Amino acid sequence: MNQTTMSAVRWHGRGDVRYETVPRASSPGPGEIRVHVAWCGLCGSDVHEYLHGPFQVPVQPHPTTKQSAPITLGHEISGWVDAIGPRVSGLRHGDLVVLNALLPCERCAPCGRGEVHLCTALGHLGMSADGGLAGFVTVPAAMAVPVPSHVPSEVAALAEPFAVAVHMVRQAAAARGPRAVVVGAGAIGLATALLLRAEGTEVRLVDVAGLRLAHARELGFAAGKPEDDHGSWPLVFECSGAEGGLSLAVGLGEPGGLLVLAGLPAAPARVDAAAIVLRELRLVGSMSHLVEPDLRPAVDFLAAHPGEAARLITGRVPLADAVSGGLDVLAGPDRGRHAKVLVRVGARD
Repeated sequence: MNQTTMSAVRWHGRGDVRYETVPRASSPGPGEIRVHVAWCGLCGSDVHEYLHGPFQVPVQPHPTTKQSAPITLGHEISGWVDAIGPRVSGLRHGDLVVLNALLPCERCAPCGRGEVHLCTALGHLGMSADGGLAGFVTVPAAMAVPVPSHVPSEVAALAEPFAVAVHMVRQAAAARGPRAVVVGAGAIGLATALLLRAEGTEVRLVDVAGLRLAHARELGFAAGKPEDDHGSWPLVFECSGAEGGLSLAVGLGEPGGLLVLAGLPAAPARVDAAAIVLRELRLVGSMSHLVEPDLRPAVDFLAAHPGEAARLITGRVPLADAVSGGLDVLAGPDRGRHAKVLVRVGARD
């Protein structure tokens, strides 16, 4: 690579994600920074786009970002500030940062209420704008949250999934109690469990994959398969997005219980509405995260528990192998081995 190009992993079409050379991310304009990417996590949404997309990747120019495929994937990003545009304060060259990947339109009603994660024309790094599976990415400076210097850059790359978990836990604020069950022992489910345990909540995890359950038990959690007897719980977090995940969550809720739903099923889910009615279960969705109430607390948690958080990382691959060693693995029979696979882009620690 020279000073004008960089390597990137880009979505061109369903089943067509390529490692290729592209122009280097542009110099930052007013209010922008350029980030030298250290690590980028692979997410279930990346796998869905790879296997079955396009879902969020636009094939026509996106109304907010104006970009369309091919798009550089990756939204769970850590890296160092490489260049700073005019009218940016609070950041210095070389700062380790994580990025809030949301690109709201700033014109719709939710944006006007400050609920930018619910934007009706929401853009997203790694989906509708070039993301972090590349050497550099240029973004609004407001996206960046600095990370304390003692936090390894690979742990910092967990900030986005932990922010999603923080938002889930906030969605349950009115019903928080001493006991909770989490459906799905992937990265979001384990992050949610770690946050709840840090608050003193008794947590149990449920998953179909024996290796994920073993991982949860290694982290000190009670865990079992859906067919096991788990009893009923006042608070249920559905993090799997798997077929049957919502029905399982409904079955685990005790009368008057609260279900927080963050998993995104690949197809519409069937659920026993009678069970919801007769037990007066309350269901609330949880969509992504916000910067101040979610991403910054997530960084704080990682700074306080870097070793514990690092145990969620179950695979690391170089950028050149992001497809064969990352997406293909997460789409294949060995996906149950993994909570979080990180792609090493430019990490130096």
